[in-house]
Amino acid sequence: MVDLDALTKMIKETEKWAIGLRQDFHKWPELGNEEYLTSERIKKELEILGIRVEKMLPTGMTGVLEGTGEGRKSGSRKVVAIRADIDALPIQEEVCLPFQSERKGIMHACGHDVHIAVLLGTARVLSKNKDSINGTVKFIFQPAEETTGGAERMIRKGCLENPKVDYILGLHVKPELPAGTIGIKYGKVHASSDMFQIDVKGKLSHGAYPESGTDAIVAASQIIVNAQSIISRNISPLNSAVITFGSFHSGCALNIISDHALLKGTIRALDISSRELLKDRLREMAKMTAKAAGASADVKFKKGYSVLMNDNFVVDLIKEAAISETAIEKVIELREPTMGVEDFAFYLEKIPGAFFFLGSGYRGRENTGIHSGSFEINEKCIKTGILMEVISTLKLLEQI
Repeated sequence: MVDLDALTKMIKETEKWAIGLRQDFHKWPELGNEEYLTSERIKKELEILGIRVEKMLPTGMTGVLEGTGEGRKSGSRKVVAIRADIDALPIQEEVCLPFQSERKGIMHACGHDVHIAVLLGTARVLSKNKDSINGTVKFIFQPAEETTGGAERMIRKGCLENPKVDYILGLHVKPELPAGTIGIKYGKVHASSDMFQIDVKGKLSHGAYPESGTDAIVAASQIIVNAQSIISRNISPLNSAVITFGSFHSGCALNIISDHALLKGTIRALDISSRELLKDRLREMAKMTAKAAGASADVKFKKGYSVLMNDNFVVDLIKEAAISETAIEKVIELREPTMGVEDFAFYLEKIPGAFFFLGSGYRGRENTGIHSGSFEINEKCIKTGILMEVISTLKLLEQI
């Protein structure tokens, strides 16, 4: 095991370096699957550290650090992966910073620039201690978390194989918690998601002669209203689920009865049975409601992300790592899952691991949430993130 005092000193020295990287990434944000300059910079920094880089996707890669400690010769050698997502969002930055986004309409409004900097900082510290590391560490830099779910594609390309990963860690900034703290959650952390599209077809007519047509707008409106009873009457009040209609398009003129309406939305659930029930009931209700109005409805679903389920053993280890370190001001146990989604869930379907939250807010002031043009990070969180990833990784490598 690496000397803890020396490690803490090294992390403190790495903090400034990592903050500088974060600010560079913040200046030039790139959208999902377009993170070319971002990934090139990551590759360069990993190679400077002597870490072998393996390209998985056009903008996705892993860095592999093989420890040379005594455990290298034993059969209990472990492989631990740590993941950072690297994509930005199509949002205009409103905060004036010396390192403000230089790309109009694009910013790191979800803190992925921090995730990159924390993981590179972790790689820097661990690479300087490879002689004391008994095992292998994989640093996963993944594109398109916000859009197409880069995690699934990284997994298909083998990021968890050769060597096979035993445990995986991930984190996300959380402005609701002050910098210097972390948030942990046992079991379910984030919901699953599915997108739906409902095509409602009626019959065109002039507004003055409604009896000659079938109003698709009326039928679609009834579908939206009736669908709300699925949550209140088909899902236990002790469970959580969401059906949201986010888009309604219909009509061509103010005096014409529309023959077509298109509804789009999302379903969120916290378990597989609720997820399937919501889809079955929405399909059935949409079709029957449309039929009752004399129209028809075609319902299509597109699979989204899975429920993110933490491994409680790994959460315990993270908690123990945090409590044993005086640099962590407070460990906050979150009691309830969120209905938000996160594609880190796909990694946890394959191997045990945990996703925790990095407090990134300022004390004594209101902190804007993620996905906002006024989102701002307290960079004090970067040191905490590196400390947590380093210590947690070393503890996982020690597991028999």
